[in-house]
Amino acid sequence: MRKISRRSEGGLSLVELMVLVTVVAVIAVLFLPALSHRHPHPPAHKIKCVNNLKNVGLAFRIFATDNNDLFPPALMLSNGQEITKINAISVFRALSNELSTPILLYCSQDAKRTKAADPVNFDTMTANNVSYFASLSANGTNPLSILAGDRNLMLNGRPVAPGVTPMLTNAAAAWSWSKEIHVEQGYILMADGSVQQMNNVGTRFRNAVAEQGVATNWLAFP
Repeated sequence: MRKISRRSEGGLSLVELMVLVTVVAVIAVLFLPALSHRHPHPPAHKIKCVNNLKNVGLAFRIFATDNNDLFPPALMLSNGQEITKINAISVFRALSNELSTPILLYCSQDAKRTKAADPVNFDTMTANNVSYFASLSANGTNPLSILAGDRNLMLNGRPVAPGVTPMLTNAAAAWSWSKEIHVEQGYILMADGSVQQMNNVGTRFRNAVAEQGVATNWLAFP
């Protein structure tokens, strides 16, 4: 009578195979948590904020497509409005046909702002419902220009007040993030629709202003 072999076709015995599986399992248990800690998933609120800004960026692009590559501020300026008279609320209201809801303009980590009570009506939206600034100098033909971003910026160590603030090329290093919202970090929306997380915002601002080819980038804060 033929004996049954205890070796697999590859030459490993059943015992050797079980030992190999056990070793692989132990390695997985030891190293997977470390790898997971090294590459943590972004918190849900940060993912939501990035998605908000991406939706805002898409709305800007759709608007520009319908208006000769002009974003709302550029269109306002072409109609004779003074740049210092344009505010962030009027810019975002101009996107009411492109944005599905004003709630997209609110970051849940922004303790000094509240979500718009009416999820449809942009006319009732106020500065208290907006967590993002808008650039008045960006244009639809330059994808490297800054378009919008988290409002918790500081200039020379002080929070930027609501209204229009000029960002000068030679003073870009004076800009930084406050501890509000994302704790000395922030997200910037570029004209190409990409969203970038930034720590050293001054360096990026200086580069962006230079890439735009302008001496001053005007930012409207809610």
